[in-house]
Amino acid sequence: MVYNNQFLDDSENISRLYMSEAYKSFVGADELAVLQKRFSVRKFVGRWEQVMTSLSTQFMGTGPTFSSVNAIYKLAADGRIRLTNSAFNAQLQQIYIQGVSDERDGLATCRTVQFDNLPFVGDYWIIYANQRCDTIIVSAPLIVLGQCVTENLGVYVLTKDRDAFWCDKALVCEIQEQLEKYGFSSFYNRAIFSGESMRIRNPLAGKLSSGQRVVL
Repeated sequence: MVYNNQFLDDSENISRLYMSEAYKSFVGADELAVLQKRFSVRKFVGRWEQVMTSLSTQFMGTGPTFSSVNAIYKLAADGRIRLTNSAFNAQLQQIYIQGVSDERDGLATCRTVQFDNLPFVGDYWIIYANQRCDTIIVSAPLIVLGQCVTENLGVYVLTKDRDAFWCDKALVCEIQEQLEKYGFSSFYNRAIFSGESMRIRNPLAGKLSSGQRVVL
């Protein structure tokens, strides 16, 4: 039993190192150095609004039919990030899901996400942040049997203020350039507008039953 536990621990460590190396390779050494200077967990906590996504994210439970997609990140005592995601679905019903995010191999931007009502862990790669670190690009890689099939299956663009983002044409162009750079240019992963149907002030207000939760 001790041997089996050690084997599982070693396999998990190898997988974690493999994912972090795949992440580093995808972002690029110079770009990662800049990102690490701009990004910190302290800046990560708080409320974010989704302004772009991709068609492919419908395979992850959301997609372009969801509106007013918000995420609230809070730093837990164990150093991990507790998260609450909320949105309106196509029927304009408010939905939410909660979970926890952890970093891989000491990299605050190479993260995993584990939602409370789902048995598996997903990868959440922060690949770009603007200089103010109030807008970030998150890549959703496709991982199959511990192997990275593609680093950019889906994309989420999150910002601290949706209205301010769309009013800043220079920032919008900056983000679009980065999306093109990292290959978000196919019909399935191209970033498209993520709309707002109505503001969500309290992400848990009017929540649906647990059986109706979806991944955001």
